[in-house]
Formats: sequence, structure tokens, C-alpha cells
Amino acid sequence: MHLDDIVAAKRSAWSGARAPVSTADGRATPARAGTFAAALNGTDVAIIAEVKPKSPSKGELLPLAEAVPLARTYAKAGAAAVSVLADTAYFGGSPDLVAQVANDPEVTVPVLFKDFLVDVRQVQLAHDCGADAVLVIVRAVDDALLADLLAAADELGIDALVETFTEEEVGRAVRAGARIIGVNNRDLRTFAVDLDNSMRLRRLIPPAVLTVSESGLHTPNDLARIGAHGFHAALIGESLLTSDDPADKLRSLRGVRIAQAVR
Repeated sequence: MHLDDIVAAKRSAWSGARAPVSTADGRATPARAGTFAAALNGTDVAIIAEVKPKSPSKGELLPLAEAVPLARTYAKAGAAAVSVLADTAYFGGSPDLVAQVANDPEVTVPVLFKDFLVDVRQVQLAHDCGADAVLVIVRAVDDALLADLLAAADELGIDALVETFTEEEVGRAVRAGARIIGVNNRDLRTFAVDLDNSMRLRRLIPPAVLTVSESGLHTPNDLARIGAHGFHAALIGESLLTSDDPADKLRSLRGVRIAQAVR
């Protein structure tokens, strides 16, 4: 199972009249426009800590009953933001799980709605769940849909983390006007991880754009490497989820300075 299969299934789900919707009672809090971007724009590498119940490559990672408590733990341990999987079939999350985290009073940091966006209605769904940002994977969309997704996020007052994997995808994200660009170190077709991918692509991203390195980040040295290349944030999931003490692990990764020359 790889990205093409997941995207095809997602397109099929959203193409029918009975597209999946959240059962949440709507947004419990007002839109926190720009809060996700602001949380990443500091002097240290910000940590976006992930709530991911399972993955195609690793299997079960987190019982659902522990998802919201883990998000609270992340917030208290100093995460800049929390990413929550909204996909059910492959990652065990859901829009309702995003809503539970986003509207929990103890989760005091911005929340990223992490799904495979193939329809602008998903941006509305993310907003209605209370999320502060959406993930947009460049590889999963054409340029027209990429523009529509970013425009929808702007209109609703939430941020968009635009994920890339290749030089061509970085170029597409820049041309689309992405204000936050992520570089995934995991090839979503093979699930192989190469941290050097962040180093190769960082130079192609304009200085004014916020940057996030995603996947394969496990140690303070990994964070130091991306910080030296000017990354503003790291999206970290499995190394926290598989830790005996996620709070302690998260705290051990904090405090890495971003290289001033490329900020």
C-alpha cells in the first residue's frame, strides 16, 4: 500500500454524494487564524508532535483511548503544535479525533488536520473540526487543485502546510504561493526514509517561507542537522509514539537553534 493507492481510495470516497463528514457538533472555538504559522516562527526548531494511531508500515501505534491524553502530554511537554491523523482506513484516525483534540481545553497549541486532501470540502471539514491548519500533499494533487486548496484555507482563516518530496514539487509549491513548505524525508510510494532529502531541498525554498522537515527525525543530532540548514520546524511522529516516555522524548528534542544565516 502506497500513496497512489491511498489517494485513489480518498478520491473515490469524496467523489460520491455521500462523502464522509464529521459527526462533531461543529467548531467549538473560533478560528485561530495564523496561529499554526506563528507557532513555527521562533528561534528554535519547533516540534509538531503527531497523534497517529497506526501506519501502513508500522501497524498499530496508539490505542484510540490514549490519543487525546497524548495530545495533552505533547502540549504540556512543549510541542509547538500537534498533528492529528484524520484518515481512518490507513492511519486509524478520523475527523472526529481531530475535533476531540482541537477542542480539548488542555490542548493549548495549534492543531494540524493531517489527511490526504483531494477535495476542497476537506478544508471546510478541517475548519469545522476546529483545526488550525491542513496538510496539502503536492504529489497528490494537480496545480489547479493545489491552488484551490490553498485558496480555501485562506478563505477559512487556517494555515496550509504544503508537503513536498522532490525538487519539482518544491517548485510547484513555491509557484502556488505556499507560505509553509514541508519536505518529507519518507518516500510515500516506498516508505523508505532519507533525512538528506531535507538538506537537498531546503536551498530551493525562499527565505520568507516557513519550512518543516518531516519523517525520520529521532535524535537531538537529527534536529541539529535540520536546524543548521534553516528548518523552522520538525514533524515528529513514530519516534515519540514508540517511546516509553513521549514527554521526556519530546523535551529531549527541544532547544535546537535555527541557523541565523538562513532565517
